[in-house]
Amino acid sequence: MNERIARIRARALRSYGVHDPERDALRKESLAQTEGEPAVIREAKAWAHYRRNQTLVILEDELIVGGHIGIAYDPEKNVVPEIFGRQGFKCFWNVSDEVQKFFNEGMLSGAGNHTTMDYATIFDIGFEGLIHRIRNRAARLQQDEEDLLEKRDFLAALEIMAEGYIALCNRYADYAAELAAETIDETRRGELETISRNCRRVPAKPPTTFWEACQAAWFCFFFLADAPGRVDQYLYPFYRSDLEKGLITPDFAGELLSCLWVKYFELAGARGAVSAFHHLTLGGVHADGSDASNDVTLLCLDVTEDLRLNRPQIGVRWNRNMPREVLRRAVRVLRTHCGNPDFCNDEQIVPALVRTGIRIEDARDFSLSGCHEVIVTGKAQMGSVEGFINLPKVLRLMLGLEPNLGPGANLAAITDEETLWAAFEQAMDTVAERAHQASLARDIAAAKEPGGNLHASLVVNDCIENVRGYTQGGARYNHCNWDVIGIANVTDSLATIRSLVFENRELTLQQLADIVGDNWQGHEALRQRVLNRCPHFGNDDETVDGIAVRIIKTMSDIMKRRKPFRGGEYILGTLAGGENMHVEFGRMTGATPDGRLSGNTFADSIGPVHGRDRRGVTAMLNSVAKLPHALLPTAVSLNIKLNPELIADERGVNNVAALIEGHFLAGGQQCQFNMVTREMLEDARENPEKYTGLMVRVAGYSAPFTSLWADLQEEIIARTEHTC
Repeated sequence: MNERIARIRARALRSYGVHDPERDALRKESLAQTEGEPAVIREAKAWAHYRRNQTLVILEDELIVGGHIGIAYDPEKNVVPEIFGRQGFKCFWNVSDEVQKFFNEGMLSGAGNHTTMDYATIFDIGFEGLIHRIRNRAARLQQDEEDLLEKRDFLAALEIMAEGYIALCNRYADYAAELAAETIDETRRGELETISRNCRRVPAKPPTTFWEACQAAWFCFFFLADAPGRVDQYLYPFYRSDLEKGLITPDFAGELLSCLWVKYFELAGARGAVSAFHHLTLGGVHADGSDASNDVTLLCLDVTEDLRLNRPQIGVRWNRNMPREVLRRAVRVLRTHCGNPDFCNDEQIVPALVRTGIRIEDARDFSLSGCHEVIVTGKAQMGSVEGFINLPKVLRLMLGLEPNLGPGANLAAITDEETLWAAFEQAMDTVAERAHQASLARDIAAAKEPGGNLHASLVVNDCIENVRGYTQGGARYNHCNWDVIGIANVTDSLATIRSLVFENRELTLQQLADIVGDNWQGHEALRQRVLNRCPHFGNDDETVDGIAVRIIKTMSDIMKRRKPFRGGEYILGTLAGGENMHVEFGRMTGATPDGRLSGNTFADSIGPVHGRDRRGVTAMLNSVAKLPHALLPTAVSLNIKLNPELIADERGVNNVAALIEGHFLAGGQQCQFNMVTREMLEDARENPEKYTGLMVRVAGYSAPFTSLWADLQEEIIARTEHTC
């Protein structure tokens, strides 16, 4: 990296978020001036008032500008990264006491919500084009339409938002021009003059140069700061054009991208360890299905490797026509230990999205949000995890081990695997209904927000055309995702029941349930036999893997019996998320038939229980590839722990690239890597000051290892280390 980038990177590593006092004060000021007006208009005016009056920030060396005073810098350079706090298990929506009980007991948990905006449209028509759309749609309202006044107010509010943001960007243009006039250094003065011109144009109008496009990308993200979308796709035309005209060099383009990357990182600050709100997508396919990787894809990977930051989180979309060198380039970035990139498979995800009713050209335009939530870019409210379901606790409910949640099944009547499955399915259905009721309560509450989230409603298709807010079903696609946690634990548990109860008949189901209910006390020899002799998921065992397949199919069918509030359908995921639900649910759950003790961690996402995949990485990947990924269109991650020596040379890079490619060709959907050894992690736990830059993949996100809770560190250390 050059000196400029080294300086702004060093500054960003001292950054942390603080409360922005102007936001509350300016909002209050505006609301006092709009009493009596419709709520949605008041909200839009309050936000626009803030943008028209907030203090502007342009820092030294910046080539991409825009921010707020809610970011501070520690002069002592001792910012300590922090991950999310421990998960609370209270449902904050208006639900029945029965549903609340399922949250309190750790059977269900709420989750975050992620959005991507329609970058392509804004790059094509700008915010002024959005205003034109709003006015055009308002002109087509019919006098006899239902809720005519509300629709007019909604569209008027969106126009106020768009105009307010254009005003902010113009203020930045004025501010940059003022700084330029005061600047003695000719080079910096020229930069500030260009920055001023850029801010005057974007995002009000479409960008015309690569520098303008990078500034537009940041202003768009700053408007709705969650996922940057397919950056290499919307920046590439400007890079190619400027290169052909001789207006830019690859080195300067890389410098602009580095400035953009640092802005993404800085928004949450170095204290914000979790990368889950800045998931950026590279590669993939065009609308016609052809490979979409390009020179900007490679430039973005160069910048990621050079900066070694855990945000933005980089996701690489693979397809069989992607040039092998792009995949190899992405694998080389893993050497930095920055937690990037992760990899996902277009050839599984696109058909899975189409299966849910999404148009194929829209499905091919998916991008990543959050920890690894798939979303149709700028056209959907489905990049969120509505909540999490504790699957091992569902099994315990069926076994009669969760008396606070229900009596359980009649275990004496369960005489074979099919009656066992029927009882387990009934327990899953019971929990699914509670999850559905929680979703309805959550989404009804969100829909009551004035404008149904005005920010997203302005920049997500088809809210303007539908004259309906983002949280009110206005987006083109509105699926609702619940993630089931602990699939491998339940798979291993059912395999254990099959072996001990139905095949060998060593125990009755009631006897096994009693042993598990006592946390295996007095039965350590049996527990060790379960852990070491019974079959486990992750070893390419057709019989055991078939149990996992059946669990996913059954739960997916059960969820699809219900209809979400916004329309669409319930879809299933397995992601533990930034909430670390494999740990949090684990500490809330008693022992399970797979030999797991009370309070211990569950398997992470879609992978096997740590230490039970004993036949090597290929066997583990084969087990995962057999799962019905067509039923998991979003929120899947697979963590793989590899010795870093494997990619020390080009032969190793080729081997890991082949491993990824082979897994995806076999049917896998996603994979991400920790290139660390057990010894390295144990040393980092004992001597954290030596490893402040060591990033690890946790669930769907990366974070500094030294920032993690002790039990989360232990869980990562315990993951099976593979050597290919």
